[in-house]
Amino acid sequence: MLTLLAGMLLLVARTARDEAPVVPAHRQASHATIITINGPIDSMTVQSVRRRLADAVDEGSDAIVIRLNTPGGELMSTLELCRMLKEDAPANTTAWISPHAFSAGTIIALACRSVVIQPGGMFGDSAPVSPLGPIPQAERAKLESPILTEVIDSARRNHRDERLVQAFVSVGVELWLLRNTATGERICVDAGEYEAIFGEAPPSTIPSITPSTQLEGAGEDVLTPFFEQFSAPTAGAAPSDLSSMMQRPSSRPRLGSDDADEWELVEQIVSNDRLLALTPGQGRDYGLVDGFVGDEAEMKRFLGATIITTRDRSWSEALTSFLVSWPVRLVLIVIFIVGTFIEMAAPGTGVFGAGAAVALLILIGAPWLAGMAQWWDILLVFFGLLLIAVELFLVPGTLLVGAAGAVCMLIGLVGTFVSGDMTSTEALDGIFRGMLVVFTGVVTGVVITASIARRFESSRFAQRFVLGSTVGSMRGASGASEAGATLAVGTEGVAVTDLRPAGRIKCGDSVVDAVSSGRWIESGARVRVVRSDMILEVEVIE
Repeated sequence: MLTLLAGMLLLVARTARDEAPVVPAHRQASHATIITINGPIDSMTVQSVRRRLADAVDEGSDAIVIRLNTPGGELMSTLELCRMLKEDAPANTTAWISPHAFSAGTIIALACRSVVIQPGGMFGDSAPVSPLGPIPQAERAKLESPILTEVIDSARRNHRDERLVQAFVSVGVELWLLRNTATGERICVDAGEYEAIFGEAPPSTIPSITPSTQLEGAGEDVLTPFFEQFSAPTAGAAPSDLSSMMQRPSSRPRLGSDDADEWELVEQIVSNDRLLALTPGQGRDYGLVDGFVGDEAEMKRFLGATIITTRDRSWSEALTSFLVSWPVRLVLIVIFIVGTFIEMAAPGTGVFGAGAAVALLILIGAPWLAGMAQWWDILLVFFGLLLIAVELFLVPGTLLVGAAGAVCMLIGLVGTFVSGDMTSTEALDGIFRGMLVVFTGVVTGVVITASIARRFESSRFAQRFVLGSTVGSMRGASGASEAGATLAVGTEGVAVTDLRPAGRIKCGDSVVDAVSSGRWIESGARVRVVRSDMILEVEVIE
């Protein structure tokens, strides 16, 4: 009986050992940390990943997993994340595409030593785009160059096909898949290398997606010049030109006619009029994907790890990312403008003034925390506020100082949308986006303010926040406001609202709009008219 029991235990142990996955030494881990990246990639993503990566290293993690679910993001932020993975992280890095990683997500994935993907996922299509519209050829080449340099370096570091990764970035990279008839090894070749091996042009089996609409009677495709100006150089030119920019040697030599008997064509991978995007199966067949991972338990087995932890971004980082989004900033600009107007026009509890102040602090504070605002952005905003205050309190009616202050504020707010090199196309996109958001917010705020101004006196909502004595005193004997009345210099009256610096005074039976010539004037104080032209300016009678 004991012999039978021992034999059964030995059989179970041997079966468990046989079923245990064999993990290669280069990805074997003890403690792995999963760092999640969800949504668009920006400077806030960089700060968050840097913090979580440092915490993981401090805790002794010997493997880092970047879990990607992103449509893409900013170029400079992407390149900085790639640098962090290559230089600051443990050597054992894995990109987990779960479920999609396009554009910047693909570039980051390629920077990792291993790449796994969730079943049903997809990655690829990493060409630079601009919200300004189509990118001219010279600018596109300038944008593509650092991306191509990055992905080729990643391919050479991690022994992937460098020609294949270029097809993620550039239109015009046309590739075919070859298989070694003896070893089963697969490689990607361009049209030039295919012809050098087999002595003939490669077959084109992927249908073209380039529009072929022609003008009646025209002998050529009239849209071809339009598409050609946004295409990369011809296949074969980009790899040879960029190879000199790489610090690492090419992953393999180019083949020639002597190798023709050893290789056979499998299929065309990508045509010259589209970007490469891969499913899990294609990624595995082309040597870019090392496995399929659906959950953390499978990831633990993939790495052979005993401990696996997940680090998501903190709530404060998520809140900051929300606050720097353009819809939120547009709303904050509207709140600032409307709140400031109501507080100046009908001072009362200070609720609207406080709301405007909070909106402005968020407008400049959130980008500062996200690393998007520079010191000069914030300085311009506060300098603009100072000039507006000078216009209101010291030299009211000149308009020039106030206009200069408004321009400084607008430039400062637009600057909070821009980070990195001010001469880059990415910075120009940020300037355009900032101008659009700020302009839309200002126009919306002015429209709402004008609407409120027309209805302010009869608004029940406004009367809730303005002191009752103020509202009751805003009319003369007839109960109507006489804002258009003209008073002579030296006329005396009584302030019926606080003048901060704008408000209203009563002179005889007339209630008129006025501004303080210096310090704020409290309601009930006796005042004297010192200026009566475009505006009515008064001072306190001591």
